[in-house]
Amino acid sequence: MTIMRSGFLLVLICLLALGGCSAEPDEAALRRVLSEMEEAIESGNSGDFIDRLSSDFAGQDGMDSRQLRTTLLALSMRHEKLGVTLGPVAVKLFGDRATVAVEVLATGGSWMPQTGQMFDIESSWKRVDGEWVCFAASWKARW
Repeated sequence: MTIMRSGFLLVLICLLALGGCSAEPDEAALRRVLSEMEEAIESGNSGDFIDRLSSDFAGQDGMDSRQLRTTLLALSMRHEKLGVTLGPVAVKLFGDRATVAVEVLATGGSWMPQTGQMFDIESSWKRVDGEWVCFAASWKARW
């Protein structure tokens, strides 16, 4: 009976391990990447933010990833603390491509924001080597 129990336990452990190895759903992965990008900006790690962009990234008015990094560095020098608050996120999947629309409140200041701006951001994503990277983005200031 103990051999049978051991065999059953081994099968159960294998099934649980296989279940734990299941791939993260695409929408969840994109939301995780957005959250990681938000954390990167707030912690002053613009490099971690830029790492989520594809090498052919094209932003607003032709901005490339190098220009975006320079902009983020300038903002971090101008403000003691950058804050990013994500609003509703809308993800549309198209196989290995996706679009993400999100409302963002960006703030800068110390313990109380000295400046703030609301943006509507539309971004395009592609899966590269199993990871989602942003290859295009546009944004519009609300106020």
